[in-house]
Amino acid sequence: MKLNTELNNTTNSENEELKTSSPEPSHIMSGDYVVLMETNGKEFESWYYFIRRERNEEALKHLQSQLEMVKNWYILDELSTFDIDMEHFVSAKTAKEMTKLEMNSYSFHRKFDGKLQKINFNFTKKDLRNNERMMCKIFDHLGYGQIEDYISDEDLDSEDLTDYNSSSEEETEETEDTDNDSISEDDSEEQKTSIKNIGNKGLPPSLVRNN
Repeated sequence: MKLNTELNNTTNSENEELKTSSPEPSHIMSGDYVVLMETNGKEFESWYYFIRRERNEEALKHLQSQLEMVKNWYILDELSTFDIDMEHFVSAKTAKEMTKLEMNSYSFHRKFDGKLQKINFNFTKKDLRNNERMMCKIFDHLGYGQIEDYISDEDLDSEDLTDYNSSSEEETEETEDTDNDSISEDDSEEQKTSIKNIGNKGLPPSLVRNN
């Protein structure tokens, strides 16, 4: 009986690993999620990254300990500040619902169901004596949603991708329209100049001067 229980646990663990390592989102809707918050000084926005707590606690605590090495976080130029709450968690349902909010103009909140790598900022002794140096180094690793480089299986729906693609297409069309308008204006000027030159050819000098 004990052997069967161990085999079942192993199978469940393997199945979970396969789900989170698959290229398709696993859409996990159970368990607790830890919130990593990025607040950006340029965009004037805060972005929440919901990270699955199960199997990631060690990596999350390691990340927290490094973020806490910065004694005094503040907005520096166009950089971001980072904070993580390891005491209060949210449900998978709440995390998913938060990703659907349309309150930011630069980025949505994001939910990750996969395995988080252990992130090392590799602070030097010189870094540890200077808050701003540490903030810059953390931003280089995590700024503008780069947490995605350290965790797999972002929970995205097809409509999320469609919204992003539609936005990109609209921006492209606006750029093309602007370029076409500029070209049309240039063409019009060239046509006016050509018509004027053509009209002046063969005219008596006195009429040309009068024109």
